[in-house]
Amino acid sequence: MKKYKQFLIILIIIMIIPFIIKTFEKKHKVKYKINNYNIEESFYINKKDHIYDFYISNKKEKYSYTLIENINKRKKVIKEIKLYKSNNITCIMPIYKKDISKNIYCRENNKQVSNYYLKNNKDFNKILNKVKKYNIKKPTSSNDKIEYKKLKVFQKNIMNNYSYIIWNYKGIYILRNDELKYQKLIDYDLYDNIMSTITSRYYVLFENSNVMGIENIHYYDLKKDKYNIFKLKKKISKNSYINGVIDDLIYVTDNDKKIEYTINIKKKKIEVVGKDEEYIKYSNGKKEILNKSDFFMNNQLFNNEIINEEIIEGNNKYKKQDNKIYKTINKKNIILLFELDNIKSWYVYNRDIILIKDDELYTYNDETGLRKIVEYNELKYNDDKLTELWK
Repeated sequence: MKKYKQFLIILIIIMIIPFIIKTFEKKHKVKYKINNYNIEESFYINKKDHIYDFYISNKKEKYSYTLIENINKRKKVIKEIKLYKSNNITCIMPIYKKDISKNIYCRENNKQVSNYYLKNNKDFNKILNKVKKYNIKKPTSSNDKIEYKKLKVFQKNIMNNYSYIIWNYKGIYILRNDELKYQKLIDYDLYDNIMSTITSRYYVLFENSNVMGIENIHYYDLKKDKYNIFKLKKKISKNSYINGVIDDLIYVTDNDKKIEYTINIKKKKIEVVGKDEEYIKYSNGKKEILNKSDFFMNNQLFNNEIINEEIIEGNNKYKKQDNKIYKTINKKNIILLFELDNIKSWYVYNRDIILIKDDELYTYNDETGLRKIVEYNELKYNDDKLTELWK
């Protein structure tokens, strides 16, 4: 009887081991084949998002795309690939083992392009008609705008759970698809050296106008719509800058004191994390330790540093060339996303591309395509840190 119980315990342990492994698994890479297509599937978890990157290829075609879907970390999730053609447009539609919303991924003249780029293409629309029963959404945008204070807001173009924050020198406009509001932060106009950033919950502004240094950190809770001030016991010098945000900690470097800090807004806590000969840098999410001379050679920016018109975010590389924006996933297969002339500045936030052209703010993502969000005259003259996206 004792041996039977021991055997039963061992059997149960053997049975639950795969479930334990799956629970703690945060990434996988698998290769498989369906018909004549080779599939490379990469899975990873970024914060709460379950992300699948796919590279699908055969002798003639190459496609890359990202699927954000929680399907219990399953592997080899594609069971079938449908092919559609019309003249110089070729599209595939992956069919999954789970009930997941379907989409098509297309090539024009043997180069992958976004559905937004093809939205006015007759052959692409013929293919959309062929797959009408799958309810594939075509990228759309609205030209309707609302006058709000000094802004013209294209509110219908703002996605659910998105908040655009626009600095107006004393406070911020908060623009959502169901609400437009304004929050005053300071009593005077702040035009230059705007030190602001976004965490998972807060819009944060360092009051960097006093020659004696930074004492007040203003923050606005975007979830509760509440404003507050974190008053520092010891000032940070005016000659400081924000490195970036990692795990909700704001990294700030004081160039005069040669000190690197982390600031936890939620806990109203500041800590020294870099001094003497050890300083922290994050490059594409990976932590590095630099000595003083290397760290202070340049401003160490953790997020969205543009090098040769390229931005790297996670597994994605975004590139601006002429008036076109491209994306590469996992260093494979360049995708032409859209074309927009006279781009003044751009950055990437959690796979959304935010751009400023003249006095206009645009957003691009793969679901909606390129959309105009706001027209604001000040963007013509000063686009540095005037805009942030939170979602």
